[in-house]
Amino acid sequence: MKLRFKKMLKNMIVILAFLSAGLILYMFTGYRSNYPEHSSYNAEKTGIKALYLLAEKMGFNTERYHYPAMFLEDDYAMVVYQPNLDAFNDDNEKEALKEWILRGNELILIPNKDNLGWMWVFDTISELKEWHDTTNVGDVTITAYGLNKGVIYIMDQSFDFLNSDIGSSDTAVAFIRVLERINPTKVIFNEYYHDMQKAAPGIFKLIGIPGQLIVIQLMLVVIMVVIRGWKPFGRVRDEYKLNKRPENEVIKALSGLYIRMKAYPLVISNYYGYFVKKYGRFLTTPGTLQDEGRNTLNDCKHFIESGKGKRKELIRLMRRLEKLERKISIT
Repeated sequence: MKLRFKKMLKNMIVILAFLSAGLILYMFTGYRSNYPEHSSYNAEKTGIKALYLLAEKMGFNTERYHYPAMFLEDDYAMVVYQPNLDAFNDDNEKEALKEWILRGNELILIPNKDNLGWMWVFDTISELKEWHDTTNVGDVTITAYGLNKGVIYIMDQSFDFLNSDIGSSDTAVAFIRVLERINPTKVIFNEYYHDMQKAAPGIFKLIGIPGQLIVIQLMLVVIMVVIRGWKPFGRVRDEYKLNKRPENEVIKALSGLYIRMKAYPLVISNYYGYFVKKYGRFLTTPGTLQDEGRNTLNDCKHFIESGKGKRKELIRLMRRLEKLERKISIT
């Protein structure tokens, strides 16, 4: 009876963990009905969600941006559609956005023609413009202005970009032409200028992919420990007898879980951390084997930071690590 109760309790913990995760996910991504009229979230006639989905459908890495310009990363292209003038013309925003462009980034601005005289960006263009060119795609005019290392693209016919008109106008083709010219690592749609603002990126976003992988691993370890009641992982032969276990057993257990989840970077992240911890000092010394080890770990790090990868590449890296470990063990 006691064992049955413990088993039931463990199952309840697992169910609660998944329900909690689902609730948190819903809180962050759940449907909202009152989006600003020109938001990329808005699927109504006055929104630009179709433009956002078009960029995604055409193979570009897309994301919404809710933070001040001071947090913008490089190598992104940012789309600003009919921004709120109070937010866009704020002095801090102006300086941060101008600095971001001059560093070598691209801004795609689709303004309301009635607000052109109120936007600081056109004064900056007049002051700092080094070159410009104009392209026409159907009824849409695209004007590119070179400012130091960066470029500002101004696109007219702004109301034809709305969900209600994009399908019957030339704006979709024109927009993709601009993205193909830029070829950015990511296309971000600015929602900060639509009053969907956050003061700063959360810690989970700031720590990047490697940090996020570590946090996820720790959360999974905590869940597994809670479920097992602080017992060692794997089969225990004698409850009252201390058995020496392989030092990488937890690593293998977690890796098996990640493989079933098809979270291949997490698998390599596990082995990478274990390998660096055990052989890090050895790999700092000169030698052919050490060079091979450093090259292997660099490939693993690239696989982890990519955030994606194929099973075939995963297996190849794991075999290289195992082969390297065998070589080190016999030296």
